[in-house]
Amino acid sequence: MGTSKPILPAARRPSHGKQPKANRQHRWNDRMVASTGYIRIRVGRGHPLADPNGYAYEHTVVWVSAGNPKPGRGQVLKHKNDVKTDSRIDNLELLARAELNRRKNQKHLRDPRGRLLTATASSAIRAGGTVRYHFMDKT
Repeated sequence: MGTSKPILPAARRPSHGKQPKANRQHRWNDRMVASTGYIRIRVGRGHPLADPNGYAYEHTVVWVSAGNPKPGRGQVLKHKNDVKTDSRIDNLELLARAELNRRKNQKHLRDPRGRLLTATASSAIRAGGTVRYHFMDKT
């Protein structure tokens, strides 16, 4: 015999067209944390810093609102204290991408052949241990 779908009472049936719209939804936020850890704020689709959904990174909006130029190609807006949610203007600095990479690479140790060691190996060596063959292969 065929099975039929149970008939739902009127109170439990979906009410098409009566769902909350836009900013009345529980998921609609003016501010959210992106998967990268940076805060994104709703600025509207027409804003020059907005993505197609109308959101922009808070630190970029703060930087440009303070009268500074928008970061161009090869430039990075960095948080000085490395806290991605702290977007105060005095905590932001504009760096060339090469300078940012130089700063990051200085934190890592190198093996005798000049290859960067992994963060785990670097911290083990700094703690007084020895590590062999823990380098970053770029192959």
